[in-house]
Order: sequence, then structure tokens, then C-alpha cells
Amino acid sequence: MGLIEDKALVEAALFVSGRPLNLKELSRALGIRSLDYLEKLIELIAAEYEERKSAIEVVKVLGDKYVMQVKQEYSGRVIHLMPRPDLRTGELKTLALIAYLQPIEQSKVVKLRGSQAYEHVRKLLEMGLIYAEPYERTKLLGTTPKFAELYGFPENDPNIIKEAFGKVVHAEYSDLIAKLEGGDGDQNEEEESIEKGEE
Repeated sequence: MGLIEDKALVEAALFVSGRPLNLKELSRALGIRSLDYLEKLIELIAAEYEERKSAIEVVKVLGDKYVMQVKQEYSGRVIHLMPRPDLRTGELKTLALIAYLQPIEQSKVVKLRGSQAYEHVRKLLEMGLIYAEPYERTKLLGTTPKFAELYGFPENDPNIIKEAFGKVVHAEYSDLIAKLEGGDGDQNEEEESIEKGEE
């Protein structure tokens, strides 16, 4: 494909993902091998949105990832139009825990929420509400700009989100608080066996 088609493909990928993507993820998904070329395409897309004063922007976040999002000055005025995610109580508890303790290892989430947390994490990732990065023998989880927009935060600032979700966790999820205050205990062997069986 040529430059115009490649640029359109990258733009489509950023649009549909709903979460930050790094160059390697884009390369694998789109079959574009050169990471430098991919980065140039993203820069072109970002410049075009900026040039036409769009409400949408493409920005670099979380160190090495790119995301397409609504600019902060517009997100507050349209947030009520976004569809709320259809999450069950268990999934909401897992999301609240991640928001409250982020960045948090997936293995710790499983310790606190049980093995069903693997399925919760998968769904939250698919919805673009959280990110997962490789970390030692597990993954590191945290919230995304899409999460921030959806729940009315001005930006995806972990400190602001943690403070707000601390109140949610304390007010609504007393069972989680009991587990947090009770300590994790030494469950490494159990945790490893769960991870091997579930992942």
C-alpha cells in the first residue's frame, strides 16, 4: 500500500482500539514492519488533526503508546453522550480495585478477587478501560484515557483517579477493603498455579 492508504489504516486502528497502542502492537496488527515509518505516519495523522483544529487529537501517553481521544476542552461537554459500559458487579469491583491501586500487578488483583478476575481483566481490556503491560512474571494494570473520559475525569491522572476510587471502594465494596486491610498473605504458590492454569 502507499502512504495515503497506510496512514488511513493506522488512523482506523487508533480509532477502533479505544486504548493506547505502542508501535510494536500496531506493527503486528497492521503488518507494517518499520517502526520508524509507523511513527512518522502517526505524527502525520496528529498534525492533520491539529491543523484543522479538530476536537480529536492523537497523543503519546504512558511513555511509548499512542491514543486517539477527545481533547480535554470538549470531553466534559460530550461525556454524557458516551455509552456506559455494560459491566456486571464483579467486573465493576475489579475495575474499581485496579483504579484504586494502579499500577497494580494482575497477580495481586487475582489474589484479591479470585481467578474470575482473569476474565474481568480480559473484558476490561477489550473495552479499552484498562491497559496491561508485561511486568516480571505477570502484567501491570492501570486505567486508560477512555476510562478517564467515561467516568468524568479531566485526564487519565492515576493520583486523581486513585483518590476518587478510594472513596468508591470504601463506600461500596467493604469486602475488598477487608481483604486489603487483612494483607495478602503468602499465596505465591497458589497464585502461580492459578496463572499457569488461567493464562
